[in-house]
Amino acid sequence: MGENKNSIGIYGGSFDPVHMGHLRSAFEVKQQLNLAELRFIPSGNPPHRSRAKVAAFHRLAMLELAIATSPGLVIDPREIAVEKASYTYDTLRSIQNEVPESALTLIIGTDQFSVFDTWYRWQDILTIAHVAVMERPGEVLSEAANDILQGEFSHRVTLCPVTQLDISSTGIRRELQQGTDIQFLVPYAVRDYIYKHRLYTELVE
Repeated sequence: MGENKNSIGIYGGSFDPVHMGHLRSAFEVKQQLNLAELRFIPSGNPPHRSRAKVAAFHRLAMLELAIATSPGLVIDPREIAVEKASYTYDTLRSIQNEVPESALTLIIGTDQFSVFDTWYRWQDILTIAHVAVMERPGEVLSEAANDILQGEFSHRVTLCPVTQLDISSTGIRRELQQGTDIQFLVPYAVRDYIYKHRLYTELVE
């Protein structure tokens, strides 16, 4: 099946740093849903998470290196350009206003979907965008998430099975603090950038 030329996937996160788990999952969802474009949106000041460990310009640079040779993957820096809290609803509205003819799909993990009913204006998010939930083997959805899947917005949610890669940004930062080589956990260019700029080596989680 050919890609939907007006479809845009929205994949937010701190990407601190971006790693192979992010990239493989994004690629698989893009393929499954035939998305024409997938936007990585690095977080600025998310209300549900602590601030990123390194400066936004480093996270942007690493993302640029990670997707440099991947057509259809792009970076959208709108959230890091503002100081106030970045709510997903506001981000989606902003994109919708710019490209009203496009169909938006918000890509999130099972853990995020399990608490989706606590997100700011979550019902409104589902009227603006479809939601693709990256479903990894062994993950279990919360009762609240299952209620959404069985409710009035069920047609706006798609479960997308993705490959289980046991890689996390937290784990990578820990490896760097311990002096362990992170080769094959992140793209080579990202690994080189981290070592060149001595990122994460002084951090304590």
